[in-house]
Amino acid sequence: MTTLCVLGMGLMTINQHYFGQKLSALNEQNVALQQMQTDLLQLRRHEKDYLLRHDRRYIEQFREQYQRFIATVNSLEKVIGQYELPANLVSDIAVNSELYARDFYKLTQLMEVYGLTADTGINGELRQLSTALNARAEGLTPAQVNLLGQATYLAADYQLIADPKTLAVLRQTLSVILGSQPLPEEVDRMLVDFRRQINRLVEVKQQIGLTEQQGLRGQFRQQAHRVEADLKALDNALQPVLVSHKEQATVFSTVIAVLTSIALILLLIKSFATFHRSFANFVLFFYRCKRQYQRIDPKQLGFSEFRSLAVLANEMVESRRQVERRLAKLEASDPNPAEVVP
Repeated sequence: MTTLCVLGMGLMTINQHYFGQKLSALNEQNVALQQMQTDLLQLRRHEKDYLLRHDRRYIEQFREQYQRFIATVNSLEKVIGQYELPANLVSDIAVNSELYARDFYKLTQLMEVYGLTADTGINGELRQLSTALNARAEGLTPAQVNLLGQATYLAADYQLIADPKTLAVLRQTLSVILGSQPLPEEVDRMLVDFRRQINRLVEVKQQIGLTEQQGLRGQFRQQAHRVEADLKALDNALQPVLVSHKEQATVFSTVIAVLTSIALILLLIKSFATFHRSFANFVLFFYRCKRQYQRIDPKQLGFSEFRSLAVLANEMVESRRQVERRLAKLEASDPNPAEVVP
């Protein structure tokens, strides 16, 4: 019975250790998944900060955050294989996050070509050409000067609002200027370059996206939403596994605890029976042997059984003393005691 109790306690310890490790690992992966969701939010934040402020340091922050995100994704592959979850749960996150980052980097390159400020990229080229054309307006007719002013104004307006109607009027105005009476060679060359830069500006702006839903801006945002959906799918797949292992740990612990408790109760019953039998034998021994010199104070004993035992012990001591007194009187009254035969 004792062996059974020890075995039960050992099984309970092993069970707690085994399921504790598994639950700890699952909780760590759950924490990692939550961290990935936080990392994705940080990526979106760096993305928006860059688009708003055009500061390159947000690109570096985006890159560092993305490296941490990918490292966490790679750490989840072992868990997917261990619990036989679909492999695409992690691969989809890796692929879509890579596409998201690639589109963002491509967008940053296009924005640098477009011009992060009014003096850089195509914006800077158009500004310089507009200034140079206005400086050479003295050799043009009033009509050409008027058309040239309209063209530079429309170009600046399109850079701000990217209105297709403005672009159409701008192109028409440039065609009229270039098709008018002969222009000075330098002005003609600058107007051709101006129109070429406008066409480049339009092409780059369309690739970037005229709105948040178009071009690369819309494309990498869709990829970000796909990554969010993939993270949600992985979370939905991990939660049942975590709940299942918690339930298994609870069931096994309960079964082992119940069996161990039953064994302990049986052991206590057996121990009580053994104690009662031994106590009865002890009382019987005192009944047979009342020849002790010691006395026991019954008031110092708590249990009634032991108080009875103390009374018996005291009676035994008193009986022994009475016997010795009688023997002493007999020896004193007989002058010729009998010799003891060897």
